[in-house]
Amino acid sequence: MSKRLFFIAMILMLVFSLAACGSKEDPVTMIVVNNPIGDTTALDKLVFSSDEANSIVFKGDNGLSYWTLTEGGAGSLIDYEGSLPTNVVETEGVRTYTFDVGGMPASFQVYVIPDTIVGDPNDIVMTAFRFEKNSILYQQGEAFNSNGITVYAVHRDGSVDTLNGADVAASFDDYEYSPINDSGFNNKISYTVTFTYQGFTHDFDVYVAGGERPLSTVNANFFDWILVIPVAFLMNFFGGLFGNSFALGILFTTIIIRTLAWPIYAKSNDLSIKMNVAQPDMQRVQAKYATRKDPQSQQMQQMEMMQVYKKHGINVLGCLLPFLQMPIFIAMYGVVRRITVPGGLYVDNVINTQFLGINLANTQDGIIGMGLAAIVGGTMFLLQRISMKKPSYAKNTVSHNPNAQAAQTQKTMKYVSYFMVIMMAFASFQSNALALYWIFGNIYSLGQTLVNRRLNEKKHEQLQQKQLMG
Repeated sequence: MSKRLFFIAMILMLVFSLAACGSKEDPVTMIVVNNPIGDTTALDKLVFSSDEANSIVFKGDNGLSYWTLTEGGAGSLIDYEGSLPTNVVETEGVRTYTFDVGGMPASFQVYVIPDTIVGDPNDIVMTAFRFEKNSILYQQGEAFNSNGITVYAVHRDGSVDTLNGADVAASFDDYEYSPINDSGFNNKISYTVTFTYQGFTHDFDVYVAGGERPLSTVNANFFDWILVIPVAFLMNFFGGLFGNSFALGILFTTIIIRTLAWPIYAKSNDLSIKMNVAQPDMQRVQAKYATRKDPQSQQMQQMEMMQVYKKHGINVLGCLLPFLQMPIFIAMYGVVRRITVPGGLYVDNVINTQFLGINLANTQDGIIGMGLAAIVGGTMFLLQRISMKKPSYAKNTVSHNPNAQAAQTQKTMKYVSYFMVIMMAFASFQSNALALYWIFGNIYSLGQTLVNRRLNEKKHEQLQQKQLMG
């Protein structure tokens, strides 16, 4: 019965994993333009003389590109491949070109220096922006940050001031935007930021996508309160204790959580030992009713089997014990993913995400990510092999009436467990932090399995002696 439940659990986990990997429509919700600037010293795609007004070059290196921001939080930078837009409005040398991206309007500006400059040559006539993704696309819980924005302030005479957003952070006004509203964290919204320089203002929009929900009491659910936040507090405590190290927070929290769950694991093993000792009695009952399939005989078999369970102290509900560990491990999994999300409760104490030269904040981290995924898969494979290996006391146990269906079930469970190794390795590539957590967890489980195997050998021998002595 316990094997059947385990098999069902594995199938459900596979289904959920495959469903999570399935593609979902993620519509583009906003376009943000990277204004063409050209060479960062000559700025030959931003400012033109009147002689160049009819032969404007706006593509090529540092040419026109745009970010497509999706509802789910993806951002792709795309180089503009079309012709110079024909929809253009010019005011005092500032040309605004408008083009269409999937039904959404987008625009960029260039400046053509008039033959005759009217007004103060030092006045700002336009500003142009180039953005990095993290300066325009935010996850819930994040506040506006001007890092990653470069501003080009064009004077009337065609000279340009190049400004680093981080250096002029005070020039950006987000109108006291707060990531939290009355119902929780803002999600899937855009808001306006105004940049002001020497009296000239320019508005642009940034987008708040979904992403991971920060750890917070603001919109915590029941599961968060009883498991996620307590586990996060542990990780926060150990992280703060060891130089705000995210990695050491994961390590010590994993050790404590797995140790607290050990009694459940040991109880499950205790059930397996009792089932093994009870095998002779169970086989005698099965042999007695092997050819009697009428309802009354089947009922008598169940009653006698219950007497065998009672004799050996077997609780038939004990096979459900492994499932008690799942909420704890799910909470740990959630904490590892969410504890570093900006705006959360314990971000400051796990801010050091470096570990042996690996940045745990990275996702899909190329060769490093593949290396971590390989270690996850290797440790999980070794754990599976050791866990599936029969202990010495079970090797000589002969099952009553072995049949092809039982053999096929065992073979299927073996393939499912190996497929789970592949799925876990694949999932771990998505996040360095998750990969490290699974490596720590697998290594701990290996030790746990070997220790329990040794203890089970002794306990099985004691139970056998007790059985023989009556």
